[in-house]
Amino acid sequence: MATKTIVIDGPIGQYSFSKQFMRNELTGQSKNQVLIKISSLGGSVDDALNIYDQFIEHGNVTAELSAFVASSATLISLGAKTVRMNENSFYLIHKAMNWVDEWGSMNEDEIDALIAKLETQKQQLAKVTLQLAKMYVKKTGKPLDEIMGLMKQQTWLTAEEAKNWGFVDEVFVPEVAVNYIENLQMVAMITASDYPDPPRKLIIKAPVAVEGDPPTGKVEQIQTVDEESLFDRIWNRITNKQKEVTPKNKIEMKTQFLNVNKVLTVDSLESTAEGVFLNETQLEAIENRLGLDQQIIDERDTANTARDAAIAERDTANANLLSAIDPFNAIDSTIACAQTPEAKVLAIRALLSKKPTSQPAGNMSKGDPVSDGVQWDVINNLEHNKHVDQNS
Repeated sequence: MATKTIVIDGPIGQYSFSKQFMRNELTGQSKNQVLIKISSLGGSVDDALNIYDQFIEHGNVTAELSAFVASSATLISLGAKTVRMNENSFYLIHKAMNWVDEWGSMNEDEIDALIAKLETQKQQLAKVTLQLAKMYVKKTGKPLDEIMGLMKQQTWLTAEEAKNWGFVDEVFVPEVAVNYIENLQMVAMITASDYPDPPRKLIIKAPVAVEGDPPTGKVEQIQTVDEESLFDRIWNRITNKQKEVTPKNKIEMKTQFLNVNKVLTVDSLESTAEGVFLNETQLEAIENRLGLDQQIIDERDTANTARDAAIAERDTANANLLSAIDPFNAIDSTIACAQTPEAKVLAIRALLSKKPTSQPAGNMSKGDPVSDGVQWDVINNLEHNKHVDQNS
């Protein structure tokens, strides 16, 4: 299997090492291993994110870092399968930045408009910074708050420190050792990019006396890089920050929220002086649980509403039934004492069977039809009716 080597030794962006450049370089290399040699101070986040995706898609990319690697240059290395770093090199991550160029006299309204504009830009930068921090978290496995703290510091890490953080998988010894911080041009480029400037000091050297020459009394001042000061400074800043966020300084919360622990599937929560920090997976677990609880509440409310409507309908029907039965209860006590509608019907039938049917009003002849159910024999045999018939 052949190895394709690509060198990135300048700005990442449209006019240099762009996403189009990388796509052209990777075309036809899907079956080959790719070695990316990176020595860049960064550039366009847009191009870097796309190059990161291209490395992920290829799947067999090794990133080899040397000299000063910063900003977007670190982002593209995250897409590599393996990241190696020259032991003499430096690594830096920082929060997302945007160019701000506002000049001239302004009145209060214009200042308010500028503040609103900058606030919008600030919010957008915060979103970008968070997304970039999540990428570093995925690579290193470090907590989000520690990565955000390192981005805020904007500190150069040595190769070994970058490996300890998890940004680098392997530190290698180059065939030719180079002390990059002695390169004044490189230092100037770093300073121009608003990155931390390696500390420098003046070394005073006494002139070498040559026999026969008069003493000059002058000394030579040579400006050189204070390597010891540089490493001490970086080391102290890193170790001090680590002391703030290492587990030794984390304290177990006095009050444990058992339901939250259950949702997060943890035994207990830990906090620092700044508060409790949750990663994205934990926040998603809480969000999903809250959504499920809200769904259960909505379903319960819907069921309760349907139940209340059914109860109201039942009560209305009972009231209507009682209103309809009251006139029948008033007819006779036997009807009123009957407990069910069926029993009341039987009581009414019993009362009707005990009373003869009244003769229809008006004169009737023998040829008139007799209504069904009229007991004329009973009626005609009544004493008063007999008497009426005899006297008629």
